Amino acid sequence: MSLLDKLPFFRPRVRPVGSNLERGTDNQSAVKLRRERWFRWSMVAVVVASAIAVFPRVQVYQYTVEVDDIWRQENLHAPFRYAIRKSPDELRRERERVRRETPPIFREVTDASGKLREKREALTEALRGLAPVHRRRKEIPGAASDSIRRRDSLAWRASVDSLRLGLRSSEWDVLLSDGQTERMIRDMSRIIAELQKTGILSVAKDSILSENVTVRTDLTRRQRDVEVRLVWGRDEALREVQSRVQSLYVADPVMQSTAMSLYAFLMEPNLVYDRRASETRWQEQENLIVPSADIVRQNEVIVRRGDLVTEEIHRKLTSLEAERMERSGTSIQWQRLLGQIMVVVGTFLIFYLYLYLLRRPIFMDAKLMLLINLLLMSVILLFGVALRLALVDMYLVPVAVVSILLTVMFDSRAALFATLTLALLGGLLLGFDFGFTFATIFAGTLGIFSVRDIRNRSQFFLSAGLVFIGYLTVLTAGLLLAGTSIERFSDEVVFVLINSVLLLLAYPLLWVFERTFDITTDLTLLELSDTNRPILKKLSMRAPGTFNHVLQVANLAEAAAAAVGANALLTRVGALYHDIGKIVKPEYFVENQRPDSNPHDALKPRMSALIIASHVKEGLDLGRDENLPKEVLQFIPMHHGTTRIEYFYRRALDLTQSKDADVSESDFRYPGPVPNSKETGILMLADSVEAASRSLENPNHKRLESLIDGLVEARREDGQLDDTDLTFKDLKVIKETLLNALLGIYHVRVKYPGEDSSEKITDALDG
Repeated sequence: MSLLDKLPFFRPRVRPVGSNLERGTDNQSAVKLRRERWFRWSMVAVVVASAIAVFPRVQVYQYTVEVDDIWRQENLHAPFRYAIRKSPDELRRERERVRRETPPIFREVTDASGKLREKREALTEALRGLAPVHRRRKEIPGAASDSIRRRDSLAWRASVDSLRLGLRSSEWDVLLSDGQTERMIRDMSRIIAELQKTGILSVAKDSILSENVTVRTDLTRRQRDVEVRLVWGRDEALREVQSRVQSLYVADPVMQSTAMSLYAFLMEPNLVYDRRASETRWQEQENLIVPSADIVRQNEVIVRRGDLVTEEIHRKLTSLEAERMERSGTSIQWQRLLGQIMVVVGTFLIFYLYLYLLRRPIFMDAKLMLLINLLLMSVILLFGVALRLALVDMYLVPVAVVSILLTVMFDSRAALFATLTLALLGGLLLGFDFGFTFATIFAGTLGIFSVRDIRNRSQFFLSAGLVFIGYLTVLTAGLLLAGTSIERFSDEVVFVLINSVLLLLAYPLLWVFERTFDITTDLTLLELSDTNRPILKKLSMRAPGTFNHVLQVANLAEAAAAAVGANALLTRVGALYHDIGKIVKPEYFVENQRPDSNPHDALKPRMSALIIASHVKEGLDLGRDENLPKEVLQFIPMHHGTTRIEYFYRRALDLTQSKDADVSESDFRYPGPVPNSKETGILMLADSVEAASRSLENPNHKRLESLIDGLVEARREDGQLDDTDLTFKDLKVIKETLLNALLGIYHVRVKYPGEDSSEKITDALDG
């Protein structure tokens, strides 16, 4: 079960029971079909809408050329007079210049000295009240009662917390010592007052871009410009105070740190930054920026055929397109939107019609459609990012990842149509850029062919190299044919190199999609074909005869599948696991029995048939425990289909002395279902032929041919091959392939000289 099967939408509903069984099933199927149809077309609509949404909506220029390109159209004249607009980079630089040249606004605190005096007096008064408590706490503990010490501790803690000076014990000792309190407060107040006369900013100088600041005084309603170098920034003032404190209290770190704590408490900047007023001033100056740089007059030649597109010409072209859009209003935008819808719908119609008409099983599977649309959506979103970020190019989008993943998970045809769709979409987004479209198709096709018959995960590295070569070939052709500039060519080569490296993401993504969507790829089948896997090792140990049988069947079935164009690898893997149920009761199967031991001798034919048929159910249980894919699991019940267990059926008939009395044929048939694909049908034939050939005495060409013809005809007449799509021509090829393979197994060996006499000696000893 895949992860999606656990979600409500993909989880199969419980079948109804009771008198309305058939009607309920029909209603349920109809509801499920409608729901899946709605889900599929909703996904298609989302993909198409996303593709339309990623088209650039601002300044979509008619002249999709870049600087250093060659103008290959006719001479272009200005149809009217228009302004050459500045580029976004130019406007951004001018706005930055405004920020640098326009002074920010600061408001002067008019009574800064009075506020400093108030804070100084309040601090002095608080420390005077704290000094006696500090002295008592320093006395000998036994000199005061516990209640006094407790009261002093509480008073001390409350006062210290309220002041928030952050002093250590040694610093409190210095500050509250006789004569030091008022002296240190006086020194720090004097230093701060001196700095305030010059001006202390509330911000660091590094944050000011201009050379001047504007100082406004609320009291007088006046303002003046002051050079930044003449005032103190917040950090600069701190460094100045530290220098003066070191001079005042030389070689006494404790007093220096105490003084700096007092500075932090007393300091008040007297020039406070006014953010709102500064932003308003900058906005007013930015509004004065002229968006145009020059004028193009009517009938003036903008660019001539064969000219190199310079930055000035490119600016004229983009300005002309923007002017046209403004003059036409919204009509041209609606025209563009309608055109985008038409080309996008047409592009995706190719892909979805292919799935609907030629790959109906994929289109009707909601999970597979979800997977495909998720891959398409991821590339579409990356296209949108590449169009909107200046440092990202469209050649950086790894379209080939989708090509490789779809090839491995489905086949090369589905991958090729998806690659064509994404390449066309990318070219449309770039303004009908044929170069990008062709490069993507060419590189994606090389990636598809490189993993078409993937046999190991190291092929992803080869795919990355081939995709890079594909892109490089087309880009080099563009350099030679279209005169692309060397700089642009070099940039695009770097982008496609990164793109190729990103293709290695296909390996982990494939692992995720296999587990999430329950998809069986050739890589998974190759891993399952390893006979050293635990379940196959267990089969070889507990049922060696069965293990030898499945190896022979795997070889026969693989050869037959390859001969008729079926999936040979899937057939081989299915053959390896089709009899794992015999692990449970290996002794009941003839290939594992010793000549003198057969447990069926003590059982009735019907019980023996039940035991033989049970290996199908037990094999399914073991396969699910081993997490075998559903494509492999279906080989377990289908390799017998609903065929009859002939030996025990005839034995039951013999015991009843009648051909039909008291014997129900249904009790001697396997539970099925019958094979539903070429691969499962081929395995049924190979399994029957290999088992029956072991019972032949002196197998030769004629006997083997008669055996194969009889078994194939019996399975066909019994209706076991009706759902497999095997044609009469396929059956003929399969019979010839099985015959040739068995002749190779049962070939007549040339006897060496003396071998007859040695055999006689051996027989004599055995006798």
